[in-house]
Amino acid sequence: MTMFYRTQVTKIGEFATEALNDNMMILFNDNAPEDVADYCFIHPRAELQGEIAVGGFFVLGNNRYPITAVGDVVNQNLGELGHITIRFDGGRQAEYPGTVHVHGACPQELGVGTQLIFERNF
Repeated sequence: MTMFYRTQVTKIGEFATEALNDNMMILFNDNAPEDVADYCFIHPRAELQGEIAVGGFFVLGNNRYPITAVGDVVNQNLGELGHITIRFDGGRQAEYPGTVHVHGACPQELGVGTQLIFERNF
């Protein structure tokens, strides 16, 4: 596996965990606008050193999720803003341009310090 993006949750917005009930999580780096940050899992800026693509993996703490669909602006948004949405629904077509769909059960809770990693094996 080649890791090409790695960071960790440093702050959890007041309403961020509510999105987990809808099988999704919203990521934003620590420059998130204040009104948006309340809905996000905040992380420090990290350099995107590859492209997120179907066939890769999203690693969240100790869980590895196969990537099943990638929106058109995911790589740009993650690289510039650290902002994307992860959907835990195994969708084969991206619902929105900034969404990554993965296969696997959505975590019920996440804590500060949880690792966020994107990997590929190709």
